[in-house]
Amino acid sequence: MRFTAKLESGRLWPMLIILVAIAIGWSTLLSGSGGGTERALRDVRDSIRHHAASGSIVIVEVDAKSLHSLNNWPWPRRHHAALVDRLHKAGAQSIGFDIDFSAHSNDADDALLAKALKNAGGSVILPTFRQPVGSGSAAFAENLPIPILRENAFLASVNIHPDNEGQVLEYINGVRTQGTIRPSLAGMIAEQSGNGSASFVIDQAIDPASIPRFSFVDVVNGKVPEAAIRGKRILIGATAIELGDRYGVPRHGVLPGVVIQAMAAETLLQGTTNPSFGGLPLLLLAMVIVGLAAFAQSLRRQIVWLAGGVTLALTVPLALEFASIGTLEASPALALLLVAAFGLAIRAIVTAFVHKSLVDQETQLPNGGALARRVLLPDQIVVAARIARFGETLSILGAKASAELVRRASERISFAAHDRTVYRVGDDALAWIADSNDQAGLDDVIAALAGLFRAPLQIGNRAVELSLSYGAVNNPTGDARTLASQALVAADSAAENGLRWMWHSISMGAEIDWKLALLSELDGALASGQIWVAYQPKADITTGQISGAEALVRWNHPERGLVPPDHFIPVIEAAGRIRELTLFVLQRALADLATWHADGDDLGIAVNISTPLLDDLHFADDVAAIIAASGVHPARLTLEITESAALANPERAVAAMERLVALGLRLSIDDYGTGQSTLSYLKRLPAAEIKIDKSFITDLVNTRNDQILVRSTIDLAHELGFKVVAEGIEDAACMALLATLGCDTAQGWHIGKPVATDVFAALLEPKLALAA
Repeated sequence: MRFTAKLESGRLWPMLIILVAIAIGWSTLLSGSGGGTERALRDVRDSIRHHAASGSIVIVEVDAKSLHSLNNWPWPRRHHAALVDRLHKAGAQSIGFDIDFSAHSNDADDALLAKALKNAGGSVILPTFRQPVGSGSAAFAENLPIPILRENAFLASVNIHPDNEGQVLEYINGVRTQGTIRPSLAGMIAEQSGNGSASFVIDQAIDPASIPRFSFVDVVNGKVPEAAIRGKRILIGATAIELGDRYGVPRHGVLPGVVIQAMAAETLLQGTTNPSFGGLPLLLLAMVIVGLAAFAQSLRRQIVWLAGGVTLALTVPLALEFASIGTLEASPALALLLVAAFGLAIRAIVTAFVHKSLVDQETQLPNGGALARRVLLPDQIVVAARIARFGETLSILGAKASAELVRRASERISFAAHDRTVYRVGDDALAWIADSNDQAGLDDVIAALAGLFRAPLQIGNRAVELSLSYGAVNNPTGDARTLASQALVAADSAAENGLRWMWHSISMGAEIDWKLALLSELDGALASGQIWVAYQPKADITTGQISGAEALVRWNHPERGLVPPDHFIPVIEAAGRIRELTLFVLQRALADLATWHADGDDLGIAVNISTPLLDDLHFADDVAAIIAASGVHPARLTLEITESAALANPERAVAAMERLVALGLRLSIDDYGTGQSTLSYLKRLPAAEIKIDKSFITDLVNTRNDQILVRSTIDLAHELGFKVVAEGIEDAACMALLATLGCDTAQGWHIGKPVATDVFAALLEPKLALAA
């Protein structure tokens, strides 16, 4: 199983997400807290289903025009009688009033209206409405038309019931008052009595502006063609603002009561009452989808499931409404899906964070943090591998290809180690857990690895050979990451001793302890003089006279004696404190050089620069300050940078070297020949000198190949403008041969060993000359 898959394989997160999502969904369903969301969704669906009225219902409106023409309201009932006569004569199918006739006007007008109702043959519907008996009373009374008008008319309820937010969403089929159920005006107009006092949702998709409307006064005065009236269902009511019969409705704002009655009747006529089946069906479907999404193995599948669930929750109610089957509440399902999406998003973020913290981002291998989480069984051991010369590989291949190299190396290790998970515990270090501390078994694995790595790894168009050393921890105690560090110490010791692998031992830990102790003692050693500067003479190879020296750091420990530089400098570099040690050496060397110049000795001094200092943007400023304080001309100072440091990142090296050269000092490429560059390549660097590594000089007299290499190097270096220093000269024959080859400067024990300041000063007294 891939490591990233293991991170996501837990079942706690999915179950927690499912339970929380279901709890939110059910609470939304039971509490109705999604009402606002449901209303907004219904509005959207209604806007999609937007359609015109049937045209069979016509509103005759008591509008501002009619009020102005017929004077003050309420009008004499003769006007209503005239309207009924006109409508009946024109062939109206039915006539419904949304105007209160519960009070007497005058006998003559009441009689005229009663006669018109009789002449209409019972096709007129008059309104009733229910209202509380008194303020604060729970009892209700029904307002009825006066008795003379009831004799030849149907009675229908015109009550409209806004919800808690003042919006009219539903319409009641009928109203029960004192044991009697009055059918609604809309129901009678639509000729659908409905189910008692049950209600239905008014179809807000109907465009109220598409309902035909005529002014009361125009109908009475015969200005409306009879064809517009014939066969129509007529609703008569007030639309004038000053009459105040107005209500808020979704989508359409504030509408007159008679328009709402007409929309309710249209809903019944068109069969779009769409009864609600509640939110449970979609909620159950959403629960299934959330379960499938929560246990999906990829984020993409989770998104697909949840997006599909949201799509269904939004479209199924719309499809049902289009088919006039009914509708479903979507808000509980959406609440469940959104909570699940939020939970899965949190899970994805946490997983990504864990992945980032436990996975090496370059190779996607589990890292040291992941290894630290492993709990070792009693018979398990930690094995680690160190890739030799990884820094040089990195400088040649670059970061991306080097990461691929490490990943490919981990695959070979995993294969040889019986498919064990391999962890990247350092740039050049890999580790894994073995099931047995049996030495023979580990020997077999490492022998198999040695065989595998004899074949180079193909990275792009390069075949790269890797050399690895191995270490293991026997009878381990502590966390696996610490054990991997101990195993790497053993791997380094194996490399130093020319072995394939070694067990970690107490003595190796002691070696680390004393190196750490040296680090803690650094400040005191600098202050007390335990750390001092030695000078190894350099001589002009033609005249034999001493022309300068290389400043070398030494540590005389009061308990451990003379500590070799290669023991403490790597420790100080790794701890990030090489800058202060280098500045100490530089300051001491320039102070001594100033003294020698004052005595008339025209010398130069060379100081080694550690690779990490090439990344220090403030180092050049520190060097400038020390040169200025010493009074020495900058040209007398040479800073030596190793060839491998210059090769590791040429762009960075050039930038750093240019900052130093700008101070007026000279730069030298140290250990030339140990890297993989050419002189023409190094010409890109602002150096004035190359220093041929002593490995090519020590046996120069007896080795033909070394002579050819050194001769060609010197010739080409001179052609390119470099001065040449040869280090490691141990006898006069080598000195003489280098002179014939044209070398410029000599350094080695034949010229002199590194000595203290006073001893070096004594060497200058006789102006020592070493004849070739």
